[in-house]
Amino acid sequence: MTLNSTRTLIPGKPASALRFTTFRHGICDIAEDAPAGGTLVAFHRGSHCKWSRLQLKELDDRIGDFAIRGLRVFAVGCETQAETAALQERMQLIRLPLGYGLDPETLARDWGLYLTRNSSEEGAASLHIEPAQVWIKADGTIGLASVQSGPNLWPDATNLVRAIDNTMKFPERGQG
Repeated sequence: MTLNSTRTLIPGKPASALRFTTFRHGICDIAEDAPAGGTLVAFHRGSHCKWSRLQLKELDDRIGDFAIRGLRVFAVGCETQAETAALQERMQLIRLPLGYGLDPETLARDWGLYLTRNSSEEGAASLHIEPAQVWIKADGTIGLASVQSGPNLWPDATNLVRAIDNTMKFPERGQG
């Protein structure tokens, strides 16, 4: 069963607070020290999901494409430190900071993410988030958001970069 929260991510509106611990990069607060290009946060389902693993590996491989645009990238999830360390090692993620230990219900409420309960997927937590990618501009407002109800439809890194580039040129999109 998939549940959605009540929060809607609207471009130009302030992003919710998000503070988390990363495996190799310490504590991150997206509101602090934002670079000129802003911050891309990729919310992932967990290490049980092959689609999440593929996306994380792609972001790790392509992190330079974001960096040259002045963007920082984080991937965050709800797994434990040990599970996140194992994922990082298994996928050989060396550049992408991975946040861990977040509460799925809080993320769903604050970020408009979908939740899945009691998935039949092997290794899935009894409650986990579905993927989303959110670009937060340097001023702390939402630039773009892509929120999925399942793991099968997320923008690849090329489309994320293209979308951010285009939105930097036309920032009014999606504001109603």
